[in-house]
Amino acid sequence: MQSQSPRKNHIAERAKQSLENNFLMQLKKQQQLQQEILLQHFQQQRQQLAEQHEQQLRHHLKLWEQQKAMEEAALREAREAREAREARERHERVELLRKKDKHEHSANASTQVKQKLQEFLKKKQAAANANGTVPGSPYRNWGIVKSSSGESITSTGATATAHPYRLAAPLPLPPPAPHAQHSPADFPLRKTASEPNMLKVRLKARVIERRASPLARRPLKPRAKHRNCEGGSPRNSPPGATAPIREEEEACPRAAELLFSSPSLPNISLGRPHVHAHPHAHAHAPPAAPVPVALPPVSEAEAYCPPTITQGSLSTVSGVGVAVSAHARLAKRPLGRTHSAPLPLGDPALQPPTAHHYLRDQIRKTVLTRAHDAAAAQLREEEGEVIDLTARRAPPVTSSPSAPLVGAAEPAPLARALSSPLVGARAPATGLAYDALMLKHGCSCGAHAPTHPEHGGRLQSVWARLCETGLAARTERTRPRKATLEELQSVHTEAHVAAFGGRGREARALRLVRLACGGLGVDADTAWSDAHTPPAARLAAGAVLDLALRTARGDLRNGFAVVRPPGHHAEPNQAMGFCFFNSVAVAAKILHTRLGLQRILIVDWDVHHGNGTQQIFYEDPHVLYMSLHRHDDGNFFPGTGAATECGAGAGLGYTVNVAWPGAPPLADAEYLAAFRSLIMPIAKEYNPEMVLVSCGFDAAAGHPAPLGGYSVSAACFAHMTRDLMQLANGKVVLSLEGGYDLAAMCDCAQECVRALLGERLPEPPLHELARAPAPHAHAALRAAIAAQAPHWPEVRITHPPPSLSHHITSRFYHNFYSVCI
Repeated sequence: MQSQSPRKNHIAERAKQSLENNFLMQLKKQQQLQQEILLQHFQQQRQQLAEQHEQQLRHHLKLWEQQKAMEEAALREAREAREAREARERHERVELLRKKDKHEHSANASTQVKQKLQEFLKKKQAAANANGTVPGSPYRNWGIVKSSSGESITSTGATATAHPYRLAAPLPLPPPAPHAQHSPADFPLRKTASEPNMLKVRLKARVIERRASPLARRPLKPRAKHRNCEGGSPRNSPPGATAPIREEEEACPRAAELLFSSPSLPNISLGRPHVHAHPHAHAHAPPAAPVPVALPPVSEAEAYCPPTITQGSLSTVSGVGVAVSAHARLAKRPLGRTHSAPLPLGDPALQPPTAHHYLRDQIRKTVLTRAHDAAAAQLREEEGEVIDLTARRAPPVTSSPSAPLVGAAEPAPLARALSSPLVGARAPATGLAYDALMLKHGCSCGAHAPTHPEHGGRLQSVWARLCETGLAARTERTRPRKATLEELQSVHTEAHVAAFGGRGREARALRLVRLACGGLGVDADTAWSDAHTPPAARLAAGAVLDLALRTARGDLRNGFAVVRPPGHHAEPNQAMGFCFFNSVAVAAKILHTRLGLQRILIVDWDVHHGNGTQQIFYEDPHVLYMSLHRHDDGNFFPGTGAATECGAGAGLGYTVNVAWPGAPPLADAEYLAAFRSLIMPIAKEYNPEMVLVSCGFDAAAGHPAPLGGYSVSAACFAHMTRDLMQLANGKVVLSLEGGYDLAAMCDCAQECVRALLGERLPEPPLHELARAPAPHAHAALRAAIAAQAPHWPEVRITHPPPSLSHHITSRFYHNFYSVCI
């Protein structure tokens, strides 16, 4: 027994050891397994971190590449704009030089002009030397001419030493005295070959002008042909011919000092100038030669008049022989003239034609008289009879039978222009603001609708319609200007104005995103162009502001601003919904701060709620904001504008929202009911000093559901405009906001401008006037009335319920006023 117990103990110990070994082995395996799991988990985390780091690097690299691409694009656009500007300026300079009048003198000459002038002078000098001109002498030897082969030959009847202005050999000339001194009259002043003949230039212009008008043409008179004696050059001979001009029927000898006109000089006087005779010069003259007589100059007019002897001409001569010589002088025709010799100064033919001036004066008097009569008739209809202080009383009619009738002979009084203060002050006109610069704003991709519904074609179509219908001509077009940064900062933050209106490119880059079309924009709808969007947005705000200021001051009666981009979605620090600057809000704020207006009404009938305008004036009691828009319980862009949003703080009750439902589409009946039961009662109680309208036409028929989906007619918009003109003495300014169907937009703009001009408007469709508002629209109106009743007592007064049609409501008001009267 004792021998078995140790064995059992040994077996038990071995079993125990084996169990411990197995347990240790299992522990080791578990530790190894846990280590592998931890290692695998660590490797996974490391791999994930590496991938995240790589993604971040790629993202940063992509952002850097985008920023670099934007900077390169901006630099490229700036470079292209600079090159285009330089090319345009260069083209303008070239066009200016090309269109410059050839007779207009220039202060500075270019290098090419100077070189050509020098070459021309050198050629003229060489030609003069070749033709025999003495260097340093202003006289040219007309006795030397060139043959057809270019050789210089002496013309017939002329010598090298003969004076160019004296008669040739056929006339007997006495031999000169050995010490005779020539008088200054022997060598009259000559014009150089290069000096321009200004008299010829002026004469040519006058002749062209006279030929263009049949009334100004000089009457043709019979004129005998001139014959040149002794082989003289014909009438159409070139200027280089040297044969002198002779008189017809020349029988008696001539004086040696007789002068003839030069082919290159204007004939200041075609007659013989006064020459003092020297006693020694004619010492050897034959005794039968007549005494030279100093005759007065002969004008060109004498060539067209019959030869007569006047008392004044005979009084200037003394002696029998002198009188006979003068009579012979006047009896003959004057010296013949060449075609190149212009008329003398002071000639009656150069005076302005009296018939032309008389006809022009008569036409001008007729036009002014008609304008005066039309203006007087119009003012007589509007303000009564206007007394014309310019009319003079007719003198009493004389009893003499020979005296003419005064009433028949006396001309009518002078007509006065429309600008004369005696006619009457003209009423302020309707202003119209438009500038083609706003057409350039758009996406850099260049796409229009449907990719970008807000495009320049909207503005161009509206302006073309207003011009085609003649409405633009009946208004006073204002010149828009860019709104200053300080004016924009009256409703927007400084950072917003710097980003979208200034040169804050870094701040703007953080707000822009890449659109699906490839361009840049604030969001998917609001496209951006660095070159054209900032000036267009500032110009739109400035146009609305100037129109509102001029209307508030009384310079204009009302106005319509055809502008883009729109503005009523722009918030103080956010651009959205095609809008960058809130033009209507800027105008309202400047009207309050600059002109001191205390009650300004803003009506927004765009189908989208003007979230930016409401946010800017939500706590301002000086601006009443009223909006009619599609709301769809907050599911239609921008989602704001519920009926319960009535303002806050001091502006509580100064925000009125008519939040329409979406379907079925609303039309004239609902909008007329809203104006009749809510908009106009509150507006009349508010009694505004100025009315601004965010005039969006996207509620008109033709817009799809995402952009509007309603069916309001153009006549309804015109009637709403006419209702608003009952407020603020008619000071209403409309600013174009939405509207993307071109045909409907043009129709609505045309009717609104007609309403501003005071024309008779077409009625809305009869079925809309007879139809009651839809039940869901009636519910929305009741909710808006309930929300505004605590703030406006006028809406609590008993009115026809908004569920009635326009015809029934009009009949109710008619009966009500009849009972009151």
